[in-house]
Amino acid sequence: MKYYDVAEAKAMKGLRLVLTAYVPGPWGESAKKILDYKHIPYIPVAQHAGKENEELVAWTGVRNAPNAMYEDEGPKTGWYDILMLGERLAPDRPLLPTRSEERALVLGICTEICGEWGFGWARRVMMGTPYAGPVDPVRAASLSKPFFGPDDSARMRKSYGASVGGAADAPGRCADIVRMLAARLHRQKAEGSSYLVGYTPTAADIYWMVFSMALEPLPHEVNPMPDWMRMSYDMIGPVLAGVKDPILIEHRDMMYARHSKLPLEF
Repeated sequence: MKYYDVAEAKAMKGLRLVLTAYVPGPWGESAKKILDYKHIPYIPVAQHAGKENEELVAWTGVRNAPNAMYEDEGPKTGWYDILMLGERLAPDRPLLPTRSEERALVLGICTEICGEWGFGWARRVMMGTPYAGPVDPVRAASLSKPFFGPDDSARMRKSYGASVGGAADAPGRCADIVRMLAARLHRQKAEGSSYLVGYTPTAADIYWMVFSMALEPLPHEVNPMPDWMRMSYDMIGPVLAGVKDPILIEHRDMMYARHSKLPLEF
């Protein structure tokens, strides 16, 4: 993917989407997949992981990604704000139901996947901790960059702030969310639906399609993520492994086959 730097992007019109360059971060990939589903064009802008990103902070007020800048509007920095921007720009391809009860259900599931102390957040807390399982020393030694370790975890906490839970609680939190998602998919399947809510894709399906990578990454052929990142994602630990239902990955594969495209481009 071709990325523009901040100086170039500031002079452009339309939708500028700030993404962590060259890695498939789940929040950034979700933003891309939502915009792609809605056929909304955007200009990729590079944010550099682990760097201060001073120019980005001066422009948007934040150093993290994803971050959407549309025309002269203020920055949209959270998953909900980016989703709602997409709903406004392309209402003809909705990802939220119109009925309040179903809409609340979809947004609740989205929050459990990608909100604070949701699946993605708790999995990120697990990375580089004993709760994610033992490190394979042979595999770790072969990496060009160390896998996601304690220093990365400390930097993450500084960047994203504290959460209600810690590393010891994260596996159980992830497992509870995974059980909920699997149970919903089984109930929906019994009613003739492949989706988490209703009979058409919603934002919840797209978020799980992407965040399921933290349960089982797509193979290298279609997701050439850095080796250090794949190793961190592979280490799900025994608690999460114990609730890993095949229907969760079947849903992911169905979503990419019907509503997205592979290989990933980042």
